[in-house]
Amino acid sequence: MSDDDWEQIHYHQLPNWMKKIAPQGQRIDKTHTKIFSGKPYDYKVQYIMQKDIVSISYWRTPHSATPLKIPNPRLIAVLIFIFVAGISYVLLPQLLPFIVGPLDTPPSLTNASEIHEMGKTPVQTENLTPDGKPVPGTDFQLDFQLSPKTSSYSYIIENNRKFISFTVYGGLSDYFSDVRRSSPSGPEKDVISDILGNDYQDEYLQPFIESIRSRSQNSDDHAKIAISVVQHIPYNRNKPYNTSSGWFYPYETMFSNGGTSADKSLLSAYLLKELGYDTVLFEYPGHMAVGVKCSPDYDFYDTGYAFIETTEPTIITYVPDTYYGGDSASASPQVIRINEGKRVLDVSSEYRDATRLKQLERTGGVLDQSQYTEWLKISSKYDLQ
Repeated sequence: MSDDDWEQIHYHQLPNWMKKIAPQGQRIDKTHTKIFSGKPYDYKVQYIMQKDIVSISYWRTPHSATPLKIPNPRLIAVLIFIFVAGISYVLLPQLLPFIVGPLDTPPSLTNASEIHEMGKTPVQTENLTPDGKPVPGTDFQLDFQLSPKTSSYSYIIENNRKFISFTVYGGLSDYFSDVRRSSPSGPEKDVISDILGNDYQDEYLQPFIESIRSRSQNSDDHAKIAISVVQHIPYNRNKPYNTSSGWFYPYETMFSNGGTSADKSLLSAYLLKELGYDTVLFEYPGHMAVGVKCSPDYDFYDTGYAFIETTEPTIITYVPDTYYGGDSASASPQVIRINEGKRVLDVSSEYRDATRLKQLERTGGVLDQSQYTEWLKISSKYDLQ
């Protein structure tokens, strides 16, 4: 069969029996190809090792039935003789494929020898959801390492632009997308808890958290770097503000490098939570922002939390007069608590700059040279757009 006969497909197009015996995340140590027979298609799985990254591709072709071979009478006699002579019956399963030929039925889980060959135990059905996806806590993390891409996430700290290079995977992002679509709707607090409390997400984003920590010895710098990273991720203003069932997991937002105010706020809240800060979400009709614990002198409407706008680079504690839809941010929001972190962020410097920026914006006329220089200095310091 030539390569032209095979059609490349995505993992999600595999039938459930293929997902169970040829999962994306098999541990391998060499490049090789496996072919599985089934109806109405035969399937080919190619495993390619490139350094420490496993690339897996899937192919299918219409099944070509192979007639069963008529057993040779002499071979039957030999088998009977071997059996009568007391040869171990364990040889029979090894000889039958040579006598009968390939079967037309899909391979069963108990005969998934290819998995054994790679040092992995057979896939157990209790480790899979009904649609063939791994159950959290089972050993299938490599399923997610498809379509890797390395992105540079920019941030501003101490008036300097810097970058964090980080690799994210389309396989894991697709997994979260599927989870969102298949999850039943529920109270927002429960949805947020699920979005921010996923074990796979924790594992794959932990290196990014550590990269943030490595940029400074000051824990407050860690929070400000995380906030700036999210603010510099493009805001998707053309995407409507969805109900909670449409909110992205933080990992999805990082992979897509864009999101709504809810998507970006959830990512910011996740990073702050992982860095140990007491964090909340401020939700308005059609908009979401973040709050981080601070001194009462700088908090947002006596909530105890500093206001953080996530849609674009904005000074911490700066509250926009209106959002893109024209709605005001001054009305009392719904406050959704994320965690009881111990850390409190010092935002005194940001508060002074935000207050002065508001004053300059509300002069009602053209700024003089001194005011303009002051406005430009603040705008450059925080990369205001």
